[in-house]
Amino acid sequence: MKKRTLCLFMSLCLLITMLWSVPVFAAGNITLDKTQFTAGEKGKATVSGLTDEQIEYDAAIWLGKKGEKLDNFNLEEYVSNLPESNVWEFNAPTSLGTYEIALIGGDENLIAKVEFTVGAPKAKAGDIKLPKTEVKLNEPMSVTINGLTDEMLENDAWIGIVGASEKIQNTDLAVYISNLPADNTYQFKAPYKFGKYEIRVFSDGVTDNKESVLFGTVSFDVVSSKAKPGDIVLSKTNVQPEEKMSITVNGLTPGEIEQDAFFGITLANEKIENTDVSAYINDFKIGNVYEFKAPSNPGNYEVRVICSGTLDKELYSYALFGTVPFTVSGAPVDEITAGTEGLSTWAAGEVNQAVDEKLVTDKVLSQFPKNITREEFCELAVLLYEKLTGLKAEPGADNFTDTDNPEVLKAFKLGIVNGTNPEKTLFSPNLEITREQISAMLLRTLQAAMPNLQPTGEFKANFLDANRIAPWALSAVKFMNANDIIKGSTTSDGSAYFLPQGNTTREMAIMLVLRAFNQFSKF
Repeated sequence: MKKRTLCLFMSLCLLITMLWSVPVFAAGNITLDKTQFTAGEKGKATVSGLTDEQIEYDAAIWLGKKGEKLDNFNLEEYVSNLPESNVWEFNAPTSLGTYEIALIGGDENLIAKVEFTVGAPKAKAGDIKLPKTEVKLNEPMSVTINGLTDEMLENDAWIGIVGASEKIQNTDLAVYISNLPADNTYQFKAPYKFGKYEIRVFSDGVTDNKESVLFGTVSFDVVSSKAKPGDIVLSKTNVQPEEKMSITVNGLTPGEIEQDAFFGITLANEKIENTDVSAYINDFKIGNVYEFKAPSNPGNYEVRVICSGTLDKELYSYALFGTVPFTVSGAPVDEITAGTEGLSTWAAGEVNQAVDEKLVTDKVLSQFPKNITREEFCELAVLLYEKLTGLKAEPGADNFTDTDNPEVLKAFKLGIVNGTNPEKTLFSPNLEITREQISAMLLRTLQAAMPNLQPTGEFKANFLDANRIAPWALSAVKFMNANDIIKGSTTSDGSAYFLPQGNTTREMAIMLVLRAFNQFSKF
């Protein structure tokens, strides 16, 4: 009996010991208003679920870097000292990294914890703004900086201007932003060398060691003057091998001529960097005229005027002033001279080259100043597709009730055009086409010929009417401008306009098709 009583007693003791050793987790939680902060940014942590006893016995908020032992955390505030809302307001650390806020009881046991990251402030869209992204050598320009905190300004946030390919650590100080006027606009002159540049804004004072952290960048191009119609004129655009001809060049600045501006002759599809010097503009005769002999081999050629002969050849694209095409034939050719059917002098060269490339129809080789129609441009687009691919396009189903033109049906099958009504039963063949519609049709033609073509690109000019471009046409318009196919119009005061709803003459439409061919036939 005594033995049985002893056994029962020992079993009871063992049971009590087991129950006593089961861990009891403390109640309570801590949450943050957000989990990503910039250095020094204000935040809020909310404590909830604690018992009165936990609060009374010094439950507290501790802060430390993630990965550190709790023993190394810093005591920030006792929960008993918090306002009735139980919200602790704090400033994020000034050292970048990942942190933890721990809720620890008075018995030094962890109740709950939450983590957050501290990163450097980054510019948002529009925080670093340039009025235009394409400027001339040494042209006055400006940049406006917004989005910096008072702390960053007080701790010498600064601007640097360097070549776009330059390493970040090689950025030199241009100006401290705190020294700028109230509108935070920095006035400066563009670099004196052609190329792509970057304005870099650094935010000092956002880390404990005060190292500069990149806030954001914006890029711009320093480019040459651009030839206007009549600035580059050839005496003739169809010549015999080694026939004498001449070029007249106007519109270059004195500085560009001093930088050894030159003209070169290449095959029409040759890369710009492979343009060799034929003669420096400074060596031209009075009247800016230079006589030379045509190449000895027949073919389609291009005269290129480049504004600086001191550049590395890979930068020639930034210094290109303009081009004029011409043809060297093995036998006399019938050239459409300026004035014929109203053909403009500035368009004659490209129109004749388009004829040689068989990129035109007889219909558009008359009444050149007349606006081109949807049907007429469809016919040119199909010729461009066939020339680029070497394939013969086939007509699709005849859905339209207002045309049975096989070239329109080919374009419809290729996805180059759509109907003008939701049911796609009307094509409106005689409707004059707009510049934004031409942009979209040309892009679709190129994509039909080159399915992997990505329609990327940005405007090369600050078009004041860009907001008038229809959303469905915007990417196509940007692509055409970025690839020098449609260049826009510039007024006497230098303002640039795209004129998206403007119409296009036959001669200009021919030139656009030719430029698209010259630009993409090399791919």
